[in-house]
Parts: sequence; C-alpha cells; structure tokens
Amino acid sequence: MYRNIGEAMLGLSVWKRNRPIVIAPPAKSIAYKPTFDTDIFREAAFYRFIELTEATYALYKSNVLIGAITTARAAYETLAVLWFVNIKLEHFKKTKDIVHFLTTINRLLFGWSNDNDFPEKINVLKCIDSVDKTLEGKFRTHYEILCEYAHPNYSGTFGSYTKPDDPKHEVHFGAYLRNEEALRGYIENTVVIALELLNHIQQKYEKVLNEALGACHELHVAGKLKVAYDEV
Repeated sequence: MYRNIGEAMLGLSVWKRNRPIVIAPPAKSIAYKPTFDTDIFREAAFYRFIELTEATYALYKSNVLIGAITTARAAYETLAVLWFVNIKLEHFKKTKDIVHFLTTINRLLFGWSNDNDFPEKINVLKCIDSVDKTLEGKFRTHYEILCEYAHPNYSGTFGSYTKPDDPKHEVHFGAYLRNEEALRGYIENTVVIALELLNHIQQKYEKVLNEALGACHELHVAGKLKVAYDEV
C-alpha cells in the first residue's frame, strides 16, 4: 500500500524498468496470433499509462495543477483499458468465443470514431464500467470528478482561476485561488489509486494471457481458429 504520491511513483519506476522493448511471437503459427496481437496492444497502452502518469507528476511538482489533473484523468482511463484487456482474456478462456475475442482486440488495436475504413472504437466508458463490476462504482465516481476539472466546466475554469470579491463587485484572477488543496488531493489520490490497481493488473496479466494462449492452441488443433479469422 502506497502512503503517498512519491511512493507510488517509485512503484511506477520499477514497472517502467521491467517493461519490454521488443515483443515477438514464440513461433510462426496462427495459434500465437490472437495473444500476440493482444500483447502488442496491451504494452502500447502500458507505455501510454507510464508516460501520462509521469507527465502528471511533473506537472504536479511544477504546480501546473489543471494540467496535472487532465493528464491524471487520461492515465486513469488508460488504466481501465488495461483492466479491460484482462477481463476479455478471462472471458475468452472461459467461453472459447474466439470471434468475439478477435473482434474486440481488432477494435482495440485499430478502433476509430466515425470512419468506415476502420473498426468502431471501444468507448473508454465501457472499460471504466468493467472495472466498476469489481469496485462497485467507485472507479467511475472518481473518474467523473477528474472530468469536472479536465473539462472546461465550473471546476476547470471559474472555480480554478478566480476568486470573487462580492462586496467590491470584483473578480480576482490567478491560479487555484480557491481550490489548490482540493486539486492537489485529487491528483495525489489518483496516482496512488492507479498504481495500486496497476500492481493488481500486472500480476494477473501473464497468467490470463498464458491461459488464453492455451485456448488458442486448442482451437487451432480443432481447425476453428483459421475459420474464425476468415469470419472476422
């Protein structure tokens, strides 16, 4: 359990040192393609999470707090995508529904909004809701608070850069005149929560990936994997 944001960032540095710089399938066989595609997407998302979390911390240390909470939100939703990948691997292992699995991974890899040349993206809220099936709504509740600051709503504009002086009918402008403590608290909590969840996700990922690979080999031997690729 991390006690503060500094400890959480030290935890992130350990994961960063051990991340892969090259991923290749173990052999040239279609049996490895579903988990290979999953792995390359998942590691790209992991790289994104690390960069966004480090950016959050750098901005936080520089007292650029709206910038920090905006990147924290982006890191937080990326974490939900990492969780979603684990969920889909587990689902595939249990159901052997290879068409659904291949379609999902293709949408994660190449998903786009409103473009018929690409598969439809998976909305990040779907990933967030997959986390909340375990955390009972707490993950999305926190995410929605971050959104209030990341978007140009009250909290991200008037609430962050002004201080009204009602008796004088004046409004003073500056950075975080009324909400610096709250902003710092949300940023710190987001990084700590995210790194705690990352530890859980990372520890589970290799196991569910290998189990999914076993399912792929079964389907390949049965002649069902190539049929599934022809279908999708």
